[in-house]
Amino acid sequence: MNFRKLKIFYETALCLNMTKVARDMYISQPSISQSIHELENEVGVKLFDRIGKKLFLTGEGELFLNYTRRILNLYDEGMKTLNDYAHNSKGRITIGASTTIGIYILPDIIKSFSEKYKDIEISIIIENTTNIKNLILQNKVDFAYVEGEVKSREINIEKIWEDELVFICGNDHKWKNINVIKADDLSGEKLIMREYGSGSREIIENYLKSKEINYDIFLELGNTEAIKKTVEANLGIGCVSEKCIEEKLRYGDLNCFRIEGRKIKRELLLITHKDKFISNNMKEFIEFSKYN
Repeated sequence: MNFRKLKIFYETALCLNMTKVARDMYISQPSISQSIHELENEVGVKLFDRIGKKLFLTGEGELFLNYTRRILNLYDEGMKTLNDYAHNSKGRITIGASTTIGIYILPDIIKSFSEKYKDIEISIIIENTTNIKNLILQNKVDFAYVEGEVKSREINIEKIWEDELVFICGNDHKWKNINVIKADDLSGEKLIMREYGSGSREIIENYLKSKEINYDIFLELGNTEAIKKTVEANLGIGCVSEKCIEEKLRYGDLNCFRIEGRKIKRELLLITHKDKFISNNMKEFIEFSKYN
């Protein structure tokens, strides 16, 4: 059984006139008769009675007509939905994001995008960079935004934004009113860092090693909010994205400073699997994210 036979049966059942169906569907009348005969053989029952020169639906034919109508309606609905997806009017996007981007950058972008494309549903998975890379490789997310280095021959990488990491301390710390310190001043300080696998941690440690700075990791925490709270409680100093602390700086809950001579800059990356089909909806979001 195929779609063409169902369509021929449906049109014939509606008008009970093979000549008209042949004309409307641009098919020869013998082809119409053959298709119906093959369909009757497949389902194992007579769908039409042929009395004289007239066609009549059998009881089984009337029953099958109801199911055929539902099948054809579902097909039309499916084609319309796919067409809507292709033209950015409907769809679903699953985005991966490392912690800083997922919490502090993407929410505003998603909000603005959703206001413009109301029928495109967006879900977001927030993990550290290593876990997000694995989700890309497993096709669990459509594309992702991460900070930190991504190594895989299967992944395309594109720089999309830039960010700066700054050191932070609480109000009881000796550096609360200092904007710049020397690299050697960090030696002996209690550092509060993200867990292994975090893009932020990788960049900070690479920076400290390049400066030959001896550092002591006092605590490892799983997210930036925990680092901010711990630093605010004066348990040590942290190093986080400047975007994460704007509100804390504004209200005077935290203080930020830099090491003289060089800012800790990092690239924020868009990553996609090389074999992933990027739909129109996905392309639309990616382009939208670049300029918002």
